[in-house]
Amino acid sequence: MIVENSKRLMHSNEVISVDRQDNVLMSHNTYKVEEFLHELGDRIGERNIKKWIDEEVPCEVLTPNQGWKKGKVKISLEFYPDEVESPLEDIRQDMNK
Repeated sequence: MIVENSKRLMHSNEVISVDRQDNVLMSHNTYKVEEFLHELGDRIGERNIKKWIDEEVPCEVLTPNQGWKKGKVKISLEFYPDEVESPLEDIRQDMNK
């Protein structure tokens, strides 16, 4: 079960490891976020990836029952932990030492 408010954007130096059958861009299944995004850039072109990842692309979004809204979109990776860590976990670990 994914806890919605526990998601966070991943940083470029974090490492991802996925099952081989779920690997879509890389020849190996463990890689940094920046490697994944670079490979994505190679596939869609350097000019386009800069726009889609580093900048924002102007767009319109159609939401059911709300109509079109103008805005911007960009590509990012989000991490959803299976278990939510308590902010007090570090304190508990220090106390148990």
